[in-house]
Amino acid sequence: MSAVSTAPGTTDLADRDAFLTLAREHYENFPVGSWLLPKRARLHLARIYAFARTADDLADEHRDLAALLRFRELFLESLEGRPEDAPRLFADLRLTIEECELPRQLFLDLLDAFEQDLRKNRYANQDELRDYCRRSADPVGRLVLRVHGIVDEETDRLSDHVCTGLQIVNHVQDLADDLRERDRLYFPAADLELLGIAEDDLRSASYPDGARILVRQWAEHAAWSLHEGAPIVERVRGRLRYELKAVIATAAAQIDALRAVEFDVGPGRIKASKAARLRAALAWIALGRFPRALRKGGIRW
Repeated sequence: MSAVSTAPGTTDLADRDAFLTLAREHYENFPVGSWLLPKRARLHLARIYAFARTADDLADEHRDLAALLRFRELFLESLEGRPEDAPRLFADLRLTIEECELPRQLFLDLLDAFEQDLRKNRYANQDELRDYCRRSADPVGRLVLRVHGIVDEETDRLSDHVCTGLQIVNHVQDLADDLRERDRLYFPAADLELLGIAEDDLRSASYPDGARILVRQWAEHAAWSLHEGAPIVERVRGRLRYELKAVIATAAAQIDALRAVEFDVGPGRIKASKAARLRAALAWIALGRFPRALRKGGIRW
């Protein structure tokens, strides 16, 4: 798929067609929400995912700030019912936003985070990383809750823990690839300094001890965040409870996979097998076994 490249503020037809093509490809090829969820919820979540995945690709794969800014502009226009020939992604998403009464700020927070990925590639401390997760990950969980009609402060807090944990797992898995391919490092400079790690250590094909300690530390931070958020499953009902158990359990399986390679992500993304993820999900859903990787609670951050 070719990159979408535009100048800021462009409104020509070719630009609009490019976004329409990109939106359609994502809308049709990237489903979200498993069979555990009701059909209506899967439809709304597919629309939300198409929005987030397309914007994320403009930032990560195409590295196109102008296109991302245009994407934001078209989204805001669509919320006002214009233009009449808005890309299907935006037209459909507007229906979901109206039907589920979704706050537009959650979508804008996601776009802010994607834009930040193009403007900022280093983080000084944990507070900066936490703020990034607040905008890049936490809105997704809150949107899932709103689609299911759940508006509750405590449930939102637990959801934020889960989503931040999921984001940190992704950062850990992609640590080496993010540096090599995008010159991006999410983990704080203060942590590298404390452990005596150079950035080149994190580009290595096999991680030295200090780099593995950094990976282990953040994997345990993710485990803590997931552990703290896990009580959310007791605050939701029906099939959403099973879906959340599956999400948290499969993230725990990813942490187990990192432990199995002694936190060496130098060769590239480490991913738990489908069988391991399925076993972890079924163990909690069917047998009530809380994920092993989360039982000790991880390391608070």
